[in-house]
Amino acid sequence: MDGTRARKIADTFTGNLNFMVRSTRDGLQVCYHHHTRYFVHESNFWSYVFKVAGIPG
Repeated sequence: MDGTRARKIADTFTGNLNFMVRSTRDGLQVCYHHHTRYFVHESNFWSYVFKVAGIPG
């Protein structure tokens, strides 16, 4: 994942205390309900977001 794109995505989730997203050099690190996931592909990140939101994908 492009670092600039990862920063933009992480910035959109700033302020959400339940779903914390942090950009890294190669992807995104997500903390949700005390579980941490790391994504290097943006499509996998969005699939995860929709899944935890309960949106069928």
